[in-house]
Amino acid sequence: MNGLSDLIKRGETCPYYALLNMKIDEVKNGYARLTMNIEEKHLQFLKTVHGGAIGSLADSAAAWATIGSAGLRAAPVTVEMKINFLAPVESGRLTAEARIVHKGLKTTLSDVEVKDEKGRLVAKSLVTYYVRGRQR
Repeated sequence: MNGLSDLIKRGETCPYYALLNMKIDEVKNGYARLTMNIEEKHLQFLKTVHGGAIGSLADSAAAWATIGSAGLRAAPVTVEMKINFLAPVESGRLTAEARIVHKGLKTTLSDVEVKDEKGRLVAKSLVTYYVRGRQR
């Protein structure tokens, strides 16, 4: 098994990912796809998915795109995140796809789309990461 596969396995055992039902579906150079199956615990008092849960999914997808781009010797740290919530979600499955749109010496910028199981865009995010350590 290669280093990235081992790191993904460790990532999937993260207690926060387990709490939110997040799964890492794919990670490659500058791209990541994560999913989250919606449960009642994700809903706020209006019975739609809380923005914080959607934001966590988007942020995590951007982190994994950065890890895939930066190499295993670097650790991404969120510097800034902007998210637009475009449609409410009540149930089903969310998918976040992150793509690196800029890679500097110490920062990356990711564009993230979060869609529901019908393919409807429910959130759009830009996430900047500071990359500690050396990138490849």
